[in-house]
Amino acid sequence: MEFVTALADLRAEASCPICLDYLKDPVTISCGHNFCLSCIIMSWKDLHDSFPCPFCHFCCPERKFISNPQLGSLTEIAKQLQIRSKKRKRQEEKHVCKKHNQVLTFFCQKDLELLCPRCSLSTDHQHHCVWPIKKAASYHRKKLEEYNAPWKERVELIEKVITMQTRKSLELKKKTESPVTRLECGCRVSAHFNLRLPGSSDSPASGSR
Repeated sequence: MEFVTALADLRAEASCPICLDYLKDPVTISCGHNFCLSCIIMSWKDLHDSFPCPFCHFCCPERKFISNPQLGSLTEIAKQLQIRSKKRKRQEEKHVCKKHNQVLTFFCQKDLELLCPRCSLSTDHQHHCVWPIKKAASYHRKKLEEYNAPWKERVELIEKVITMQTRKSLELKKKTESPVTRLECGCRVSAHFNLRLPGSSDSPASGSR
């Protein structure tokens, strides 16, 4: 309750008295009150001699306002706190029994249903196995791990087989490529020497004859 009150007070401090929303680009005028920059500009748009505060009606002698970045940071904090408060409230509402408005603290193993203390004692679950939520969560987590274990082992085995097959394939590829490469090199060397050997059919001397 204290948190809710403090959050409401913080939101009031971080709100613009003109648009009643969170301050945007907050500025402070001569009387000390804070407004959105765009709101105070629109409020004083057609004024020339005096500029009354929209909140306390104090007449400011000139069209002057000071940027307040600290209040801008405070406004952002207030926004985040309100968002978190709403999320927490929604979560609490989800975990409350709609029938008895009590927190759901038990779990029925047969019906696979979350129960509040009063529901757990009702005739609907009288002969059912009803556990505290923490115990039920631990039990089902363990069951899920046991169920997943064989599949996890199979996946690991398949990954090992794929790795071995890939390695063998690469080794085989290297072995099949090596003789061909050596043969090509040998052919090039042989052709090179044949061009220079006397009496070779491809030599320049034999061609002149």
